Amino acid sequence: MRYALTLVLAAAGLAACASKPAAAPVAAAAPAPGASPEVKVTESYFGRTKAAVATLTPSATSGVTGIVTFSGGSTTVDVHVLASGLQPGSIHAFHVHENGNCASADFLGAGDHFNPTHKPHGAQDQPHHAGDMPSLLADPAGKIDARFTLEGVTLGGTDGFVGHAVILHAAADNYEAQPSGNAGARIACGVIAAQ
Repeated sequence: MRYALTLVLAAAGLAACASKPAAAPVAAAAPAPGASPEVKVTESYFGRTKAAVATLTPSATSGVTGIVTFSGGSTTVDVHVLASGLQPGSIHAFHVHENGNCASADFLGAGDHFNPTHKPHGAQDQPHHAGDMPSLLADPAGKIDARFTLEGVTLGGTDGFVGHAVILHAAADNYEAQPSGNAGARIACGVIAAQ
C-alpha cells in the first residue's frame, strides 16, 4: 500500500512539473544606433561607403575613355581621374549629375548636376552644387591624370555620389553660367558604383 501511494504521489508531482509553463526568456533591449555629430545617420557605421568607381565611356561623337575612383570619409571625397582620347591641352568641365544613366548616345539621361542642397552652380571656393568639380586639363598626349579633394560631400547615403553619373564635358566650366557653367556637350559618362 505504501508503495502504491508513493507511486501515485510521484506521478502527481511529475504531472504538475510537466504542466507548469517554462519561464519565457527576457529579450535584451537593442542598443540605439549612435553616430558622431559630423556623420549623417543614413548608413550604419560599418556600412558607410568608403570607395567607389565609375568607368567613363565615350559619347557617340567622342573617343574618350577612362576611369574615376572615389574614396573618402564622412565629409570629404578624394577623386582620381584617368582619361584619354582628348585634344592635347584641352580643358574639360567635370561634374556629378543627378541620374545614374549613361544609356543615351548624348548622355542627356544623366540629367542636371547633382544638387541635393539646391545651391547655385559655382567653383569650389564659392557656393556650388554638390556635383560641381574642378575642370580638368589634358596633357600633350591628350590624357588626364588628375587628383583633387571635394569638401562637404559623401559617397554613400541619400545625399552621396554613389548611384549618380559623372560626366566629362567638351568645354571648360566658366563657373558662372547657370545652371551648368556653359560646359558644352557631354563627351564621356560613367555611373558611380560602390566598391
